[in-house]
Parts: sequence; C-alpha cells; structure tokens
Amino acid sequence: MTAVRSFETPREDGLGLRRIESGSGVRAALLPNGCIFGIEHRSGTGRTLITQIEGSELDGGIGRLFLRLGSPGDRQVIEAVGSEARVQVAVGDDRFIWEGEGAGVRHRVTLWLHPEERLWLWHVEATNTRAEPFACDATLVQDIGIGGRGFIMSNEAYASQYIDHHPARHPAAGWVVMSRQNLAQGGAYPWVAHGCREGGASFATDARQLLGPEYRDAGRIDPEQDLPGARLQHEVACPMIRSAAVTLAPGETAVWSFFGIFDPDHRAASGDTDLGRIDAALAALDAFEPREMPLTAPARSLLQDAAPLAGQPLTADAIDARYPARTAEERDGSRLLSFFLAEGALNRHVVLREKERPLPRRHGAIVRTGQGMLLDETTMCTTVWMHGVFGSLLSVGNTSFHRLFSASRDPYNITRSGGLRLLIETEGGWRLLAEPSVFEIGLSDCRWVYVLDDRTVTVEVVASGDDPALQWRLAVEGTPCRFLVSGGIVLGERELDSSGRVEIDAGRQRIAFRPDPAGLWGKTYPDAVYHLVTATPDAVEAIGGDELLFADGTRRGGGFVALRTRPTTALEFSVVGVLADPEGAARLADRYAAGVPLADGLASAARYWTHVTRGLRLRGGANAEAVDTFFPWVAQNAMIHLTVPHGLEQSGGAAWGTRDVCQGPVEFLLALDHDGPVREIIRTVFAQQFEARGDWPQWFMLEPYGRIRDRHSHGDVIIWPLKALCDYIEATGDVTLLDEAVAWRNDEDLTATTRHDPISAHVEKLLATVRDRFIPDTHLIRYGEGDWNDSLQPADPNMRDWMVSSRTVALLFQQLERYAAVLARAGRGGDDLAALAEAIRTDFDRWLVRDGTVAGYALFEPGAAEPELLLHPSDRRTGLHYSLLPMTQGIVSGLFDAEAALHHQRLVAGHLTFPDGIRLMDKPVAYHGGPEHIFRRAESAAFFGREIGLLYIHAHLRHGEALAALGEAEGVWQVLAAANPVVVADRVANAARRQRNAYFSSSDAAFPDRYSASADWQLARLGEIAADGGWRIYSSGPGLFTNLFLCHAFGLRRRPDGRRAAPVLPAGMGPVTLDWEIDGRPETWVLGA
Repeated sequence: MTAVRSFETPREDGLGLRRIESGSGVRAALLPNGCIFGIEHRSGTGRTLITQIEGSELDGGIGRLFLRLGSPGDRQVIEAVGSEARVQVAVGDDRFIWEGEGAGVRHRVTLWLHPEERLWLWHVEATNTRAEPFACDATLVQDIGIGGRGFIMSNEAYASQYIDHHPARHPAAGWVVMSRQNLAQGGAYPWVAHGCREGGASFATDARQLLGPEYRDAGRIDPEQDLPGARLQHEVACPMIRSAAVTLAPGETAVWSFFGIFDPDHRAASGDTDLGRIDAALAALDAFEPREMPLTAPARSLLQDAAPLAGQPLTADAIDARYPARTAEERDGSRLLSFFLAEGALNRHVVLREKERPLPRRHGAIVRTGQGMLLDETTMCTTVWMHGVFGSLLSVGNTSFHRLFSASRDPYNITRSGGLRLLIETEGGWRLLAEPSVFEIGLSDCRWVYVLDDRTVTVEVVASGDDPALQWRLAVEGTPCRFLVSGGIVLGERELDSSGRVEIDAGRQRIAFRPDPAGLWGKTYPDAVYHLVTATPDAVEAIGGDELLFADGTRRGGGFVALRTRPTTALEFSVVGVLADPEGAARLADRYAAGVPLADGLASAARYWTHVTRGLRLRGGANAEAVDTFFPWVAQNAMIHLTVPHGLEQSGGAAWGTRDVCQGPVEFLLALDHDGPVREIIRTVFAQQFEARGDWPQWFMLEPYGRIRDRHSHGDVIIWPLKALCDYIEATGDVTLLDEAVAWRNDEDLTATTRHDPISAHVEKLLATVRDRFIPDTHLIRYGEGDWNDSLQPADPNMRDWMVSSRTVALLFQQLERYAAVLARAGRGGDDLAALAEAIRTDFDRWLVRDGTVAGYALFEPGAAEPELLLHPSDRRTGLHYSLLPMTQGIVSGLFDAEAALHHQRLVAGHLTFPDGIRLMDKPVAYHGGPEHIFRRAESAAFFGREIGLLYIHAHLRHGEALAALGEAEGVWQVLAAANPVVVADRVANAARRQRNAYFSSSDAAFPDRYSASADWQLARLGEIAADGGWRIYSSGPGLFTNLFLCHAFGLRRRPDGRRAAPVLPAGMGPVTLDWEIDGRPETWVLGA
C-alpha cells in the first residue's frame, strides 16, 4: 500500500529565499529558480512592498531585465534576469548576480544595494562574442506596488490605479520615471524613482504598453516593439526604462546602470524638483564595485520552460459545423468574433480567439454551485479565465478566507503559476495551454476548445447544481497525450499567509486540503476540508506536490499540487468542499471519485437558473431581443454579487455592503417575486445596526465572521435599509416584518446583542439618529464620511460636519414619505414623518437650490447668511457646475415639481449626457499629482476609470428611472442599450469591444492619464475617444438593470393586490411579449400593443 504523505503550505520563510539587506532597510529576495521574489523596505513603522507581484517559485514575477540585439526588423530579445533567463546565479552580502551567454552575447547583471541609502543598482554588462558587430540596448521592467502587502495583494489593479507616474528628463540620466502611491499607507506616501545612469532613451509606465494582451499567448516580448515614451496610468503599474542603443564590436563590452530610489514618505506630488534626488543618487552609485563570485545553476521548473500553446483559429466551416444555430453575432467586418447559443430561456456565450487577443480586460467567468438564494456555507465558486486559467480563488462559504486555489494576479498572463493550469506534452516538450480556439461560457460551466495540429483538446469545468463540487473534464480528439495539472494552493486568504495542511494519498489518487488550525479559518471551522479526486484513475500516472513540476522530481516545498497523466484521451477530476462535516465530505469525495456525470450537475444548475430568472423570455424587436439575450447573465451576475460576493477584477469581497445589498439584490429579487430572500436580507441588515449610534457599518461579513466589518459609514448609508424596507412592504404588503424582532450590534466589540427588538424599533432609532445629524437650524442631514459617490469623500474634516449632499437629502425625503405612507396604511400613524418630509422639502428648496438649479453639495459656515454651493453653476471652488445624482433623485422622489423636473432633465441632456451614457458631473475633478485638498480619491486616483471616469453605470441606470418617470421612452431604452454589453458596441459608436455577457460597472473614456482627460474632455463629450468597459460583475448594477427594464420600461410594478403594467415604450417598439413562470404559474404579458 502506498504511504500517505503530507506537507504544509509554505510561508515566506519556507521558500528557500536568499536575501540581501542594506542599512537603509531596503531588502531584496531571490527565489531558488533564479527569479526575484520581491524588493521591499522595512522600518520601525512596518513593511512596504516596492515591487507589486511576489515572484513564484515556479515562474518568477513581472519584473525582468532584457537585452535587445540587432537592428530594426532583425532584432531578438535575450532575457538576462527573469523567468526566461538562462543564467547562473550568485548571492553575496549586498548583491545578486546573474550570468549567462546566448545568441552571441555574454551578459552579467548585478543587483546591488547601497549600504546606507535607500538606493539600488542593476549593473548590466553585455559582451559581444560574435565575429561581427551588432546593436544592443537594455531594458529594465519593474512592476511596483509601493504599499503594504495586504493592501497590494487584495487587489493589484486597485493599488496601481492610485500610483501616480511622473516621467521627467534628467540632464545626465535622460528619462526617469517617478512613482508615488497616492493612497496613504499607514499615513505615509511611498515613492520610488527608476532611471538609467547612462541615459534613459525611452520609458513606459504600465505593463500594458509592452506586456499587454498579445502577451497572453505569445509569452515573449516582441523584440521590435519600442517603448512608447508616454505615460499610461492603468492597472499594472510597471515603470520601464530603456537605454540608448550602442554598437558592440566583436569582444567589446557595454555597461549600463539602472537604478531605483525609494522614499518611504513623499508628501508632495512628484515633480521636476525631484530631479535633485537623481543627482544625489548618481553620485552615490559610485560606491558600487564589481565583484567575482561563485555561480550556481538555479532550479528551473517545467513551467518556466513551457512555452504557451494557443488554439488555432477556427475556419468559417468549422464554426458552422460546431455552432450551426448562433444568435446575437458580433463581427469585425466579415470576421466573426463572438455569439450566443440559446438554451431555452437561458443561453451560452461563445468567444473566438480573435476577439480575446486585443482586449485589455480578458474574458472570464465566475461559476457557483448549489441552489442557494443567499450567502451560505455550502456554496462553492471559482473564477476562470479564457487564457488558460481553469480555476482560481476556489472557495466554499467565505470567498476571501476559504480559498483553495490561488489567484491569477495579472491580466496578461505574465505570471503563469496562479490558479489551476494545464500543461500538455508535445513533440517539443511541455507546453502551457493558453488562449483556446474558442471559449464557451455557461451560467454554471465553461469550456475551452484547443484545435491543434494533431489533435483537439477540450477542457470543461462544471459547477454542480446539487453539491458543493466542481468537476473538470479533459477530452482529446486525436492522438493520446500526457497532461500535467498544476494548482497553486492558498488555504486561507492570501498565498504564504498560513500553514494549511495538504495530504496526498497516491494510492487512492486523491488529495485532502485542510486550513491552518492556528488561522482564522481553521479556528472557526476546525473540520473544514477540500478533497481533490479523480474519476479516471487509469489515466493518472502520478499525483503529488511540486516535485512533479521539476524535471528532477525533487520536492522544493512550494505551495503547489500536481497531477500527471499517462498518454490519454480523457481525464476527469473534481474538488468537493465541506466546512463542518468531514464524514459527509469523505462520502461526497467517494461519490465523485466513482464518477458523477457532468450532465447531472448541469441539469440541476439549469433548474436553479430557470427558477432565479423565472424562465423570462422577451419577444418583439431588437430592443427586446437585446435584453432577452443579456437577462440570464444579468441574473447570474446579480446572484454572484449577492451569494458569493466578489467580481472578476474585484477578487476580494465576502461581505455585504449595506448600501449595495439594499439596492441591487432587493430590487432584483422583488422584480422576480423572490420575496422570501428579500425578507431575510432585510432582517439580516437591520440586525447589523449599531445599538448606541443607530447607524450601520459601510460593509459587514455574516456569521461566523460577523465581527469583521467597517466601524464607519458614509452619511447616506443609514437611509438605505429604510429604502429596502419600503421596497419590500410596498411590493408585498407584508407589514408583519415591522414586528419581526432582530438583534443589534454592540458598538464596542461588534458582537450581536442578546437583546432583540422589532424592526419598527430599529427604524425609530434610525430616525432619531437622522434627526441628530441635521445641520443646526435645518432639516438637512450632514454629509459625514461621504455619499454614494465614493470618489467625493471629504478630505477636509470640517466638510464632514458642515457639508450637505443634495442627493442624500432627496433620498431621505423620499424614504420618509414612503415609510409614512406604509405606517398610515397599516394604521400605525406616520403623520409626524410626513411633516418631517415636508420640512426637508422646504429646506431643500431654500438652501440647496439656487437660480432654479440644484447643487451637488452645500457647505455651511456658522453665522453665514447662506451656504457655499458646490457642483453648481455658481461654484468657484471646484469649477464643477452640474451633478447628476441630486437631479436624478429630485425627479424620482417627487421632490421637484413638474417644471423643475423638466428643467433638470434639460441640464442632464445638455451637460451630462455623452454618447456612451450619463456622467456623474460635467467634467473631471482637477488633479494635481495626488495630494488631496477637497475630495479624497477624486484628487488622488491617477487612473481615469471607474467612478473617477464619471460614468458609473449604476448612476446611469438610476437616471433611466427618472426618464421613465418623465415618460421619455426613447431615453430609457438608450440607457438600457448603453449598459447592455450584448449590443453596446453596435449602439454606441465609440464603445470599445468588451466581454458581452458580463455587467460592466463603468464606461471609461480611454484617456491615458488624468491630465489628458481634463485637457481633452471635449473628446469624450463628442464621442471621439474610445469608451472602455470597466470592472465586471461585482455590483448592485445588475439588480438595477432588472428593475429598470421590468418595473419602469415595461412598467410591471408590483403592489400587494397584484402586478399592473404601465409600459414606457418607444412608439415603434411594441408590441413586446414577456413570458415567465412564477412559482408554477405561467404568465404572458403583451406590452405596448
């Protein structure tokens, strides 16, 4: 019998790192495979990662240093430091050395830390060993995070969005890139500069400029690609410096010295005045002296030597044969890019390789198991990516703390060991499966099809609708071949943070995974376990750890498991996961090891999604068909947001945002008659109310992690639970919910109280807290920590107490009127609330509207005759004149009379409506390199996207409700089309291509940086700059989309006595037929006939 063996997932000190450290606190670490693990700074105040992505023991990281040899049109790249570098290495007390030779050049690189200064040097030597001269230049590529490890690893893209890059020319060093982290890290603003002592000839600032989408399946740098010499503020912060080219005669050596300078706290924005630091650094570099040291060969993994393998494009005949019944095709001229396949009321999205290759946002999907309508302990999920990530961030229950597989941490497949990967053995050795010929996305499954020279390989993953189980199946048409499956293991929140236990039973061909018993997850769920099992044991040659990922078969202690097959045409394996029933987990593992047909899990999943969507179908013209195609995905995205909270770009989550869960999920579920889950959401939300303060946390986790929550919230958050309560009671008439007793949260220790009070008492506490927050002598609630627009959080503490958000006031007015009506219908009074609402109306008109136009904000000063209005035509402080949110809310709440509503809609149409949608403000907030003066985030985000780009789809959809209230049918359907990725590229002329089955939370005008956005803002207004899709899925937006088209555009509003239709349809659109089945009751509505 084969022995069972086990190991623990490594922490950082278990990777076999070799380190160097200077007296300044700068440290660098080298992996056994010869790649840099990271560069950081340590001091008495903490640890700051200078680099962004920690190098992997299988594949290294993003950072590298390479040479280009030859003349234009005949160049080649030789990597001198990095995953592909064929080198030997040496380690000294203050330096690492890489030395190698190939393609007629001998190269040697030394990374040296200055002994006293926060300064390091990449000393590069290149010697011509050919018999003829050639041109040569050198390029440093350095990803940066300049922040705390937890901050960066929670979301590298978000960390990059706040890194300001300032390129500047130095008289001696040429181009230098200075980078400042604009989000405070422990109260400090880390800063780093990179340059080349001999003179930087060109530069770049984001990996997209060199290692962008084309890298996903190329895996190599294009030797003909020059650095653009232009700043790009995007989502993979990565300064690059390229030297001037030199011509090397035979035997001649060129030397370049790239340098990095670190400042742990750079209070001011970067500027040309910082070039004086470069002078000091250049002088300090004179202390470097070359040194000869003994060299050894690093331990290269099979993954490092596995070139990417992409599927071949399908011919038109092959597409027709495989997919004869296509709908909603997307084409570039005559070239097919993507389409949908109908599956009853549901559908699948199919993407061809040609669509994926140029997209900055890779196609991805999140699939989830089970039948749950709310967040629970039994739902399993995983994220997959088209470019060959077959599973990542796999979790059961909490999506942050219970992770099995690691993340794919960059969008361009630069780092290739994260998540579940597949290598295939070819005649040329192992190859890494990358972009497929075609990628199919189902609501609970995905399929990759690789058409290769001698075979077709299909990979499927299915999330069972019955069990907490995910199944993978590989099928080969053609010659059998061997596969090598690699999985990066977390067993916690982040790699290297815990010592999870991995138990490999080679005899039974299975692996068990358990959390670190000393960690948060292990303490909370001591019996939690995942099992990986195979239903095709004869195909498996070996199962184990990272020893299978090295040619010599030696285990090196990495956090990886692997499965290697014999030559085969079929492989099936599954992962099951259970948190509190180890015996049940073992039985489930045995059942999946015996073989469970994929069709069974898919059938139960289809039943679930049909229940969620009510089998809704729309017929009647292009507008209806576009919504019909997108709706299953709207529903899927909405349920991902609610039940396994995270998204494609926003991989962290696991919590409910108070404001978020009271909007999208509630509105989505009520529109589809899922009343039970809404009742439970409201009970859960009211049980989070702080007992003493009377308000809510910005976000909170559910039990057993309920003490993990924000202690603070924006000023509007207190209103949203009341809005959700009114939504529910107005739709259902269920006033008994007011008598439902729920707990509170202790303000100090954040535990649930033993005391329970009716929800009506919770509302009374809410209202008392609201009254306490009124600006003195008014009925206007204070701004506090902000409102819905996260980018406008106050930088000045005085603004928290003396500023008012007009939108928040209008929102409060609306909910008070609604709740007063609820109480009156139930015979419970409400006159006092109706009177309060009228007092708010009076003060709104008196203080927040001037010259007939509502302001975004009003800043009161004690003793002043009137407040200063911001985001108003009279605003001289910000230069911003119009704000969408109060105009929308003023219309939908009824706070504006008919004349005021039409006036503000004309302002929205004239100043805020752009070709790609409706923007939050008339122009961007001024940006000055990152320091904050008035607003946080709006003044510190360097990336012009998400809410900083001003077109947040959530607010765009909300204004669709205002248009419906005004009867502007054409406008409503334009709003829906601009938010629908199925048709946005057809309906919006400047919309860039994007994934068509995922809700995108923003439309981002593709300006390279904040400065160009402000200077060239007219391009966005005219639609003369591309509009990119933003972050996907994790948003309450899918619920708002559903509410807008069902309850406003189609007018199917629910009331306790039934649903009535009052459609808002363009004249030429009707009739539209809507079919669905609610709890076994088929219904057909013919609208606009």
